[in-house]
Amino acid sequence: MDQIYKLPDPTQDRFDGDPELSYTMPARMYWDPDVLEDERRAIFDKHWLIVAHRSELAEPGAYVTAEILGQRIFVIHGRDGELRAFYNVCQHRGHALLTGKGRAKNVITCPYHAWAYDYDGALKVARLCEDVKGFDKADFTLPAVRVQEFAGFVFVNLDPQAKTIETLQPGLEETVRGFCPDIDALKPAREIVFDIKGNWKNVGDNLLECYHCATGHKAFVDLVDMSTYTVETHENWSVQYGNCRPSNSAYDFAEADGQSCEPFSTAFMFPTLAFVTFPGTEGIATFSFLPSGPEVSHQVLTYYSKDGRETDTEKASMDYFNDVLGPEDVGLVESVQQGLRSYGYHQGRFVIDSNRTHTSEHAVHHFHSLVLKALGRWDG
Repeated sequence: MDQIYKLPDPTQDRFDGDPELSYTMPARMYWDPDVLEDERRAIFDKHWLIVAHRSELAEPGAYVTAEILGQRIFVIHGRDGELRAFYNVCQHRGHALLTGKGRAKNVITCPYHAWAYDYDGALKVARLCEDVKGFDKADFTLPAVRVQEFAGFVFVNLDPQAKTIETLQPGLEETVRGFCPDIDALKPAREIVFDIKGNWKNVGDNLLECYHCATGHKAFVDLVDMSTYTVETHENWSVQYGNCRPSNSAYDFAEADGQSCEPFSTAFMFPTLAFVTFPGTEGIATFSFLPSGPEVSHQVLTYYSKDGRETDTEKASMDYFNDVLGPEDVGLVESVQQGLRSYGYHQGRFVIDSNRTHTSEHAVHHFHSLVLKALGRWDG
């Protein structure tokens, strides 16, 4: 008689606060549309998400747009020098007011019916509405969104009651500025985009451990000396770093004066952002991954340099990410996503090294704990 595999109880969840005893999140959390809807309300509507570097909003009228799970927003530099963020939706019929990045000319004009707004969100012109009964332009001010500068970058938060980033991520700014002291003066140099057939948490899991590096990234473990690789967890953030070899199979770089090696470093800010430095470069990259759906993620790595151009080493490092490291991770994540749908998989086990070396997955456990706590599925 054929043996039929019995599925594990889908309600069973063996996540534990101790990473050395814990199982991973149940597979269902990586593909169920209801879970993503819960995450929308508990995570993406309530946490700070990056939209730009401060250099992109340096002059009055300069703006950037972004989308958070269908919620369109824009940030603009006001006439008074203040940054303001608004929902990117005309109050007449809901058309988007702005697209991409740029600089508004005097007012923000909707391309649909030409309603025009000032940089402070006030409706200035409602075309042919002078004789509309009871019409008051003051009733149609753009709804505001929280905005904050942090470590040289601009963030938004859809929750008007959200705490500041410094309160939620204590110590993170000092760490990031230690990676790149000139971070405020940088300009965007290159953007690398991958649309991945994988849940956003799957992308995060892969980012936060190097247990897979020896098998999945041959050139990376030639670039980074794994004996020096360190992974630390903090309140709502974590950090990874290791010294690198100037001559390696990823890309070569020159040694800095007085140094025998330079670090590779990654600081992860919950829920979907990492600040990354590559050896031999003077700038910093942001690595952002947002869900486009339950099993699709939009991943963007943007490299910021001193003058908005790439040195030869910076070009080599970004080419390596674009052509080798990034595609390697995309392949791993997409294969895992298929496995998470398997009848034969429910929960995995964290591999934890008590010394917290590069092979330890304690930062992934930390990430899972933040997700589950935000969703109210674990009380910490």
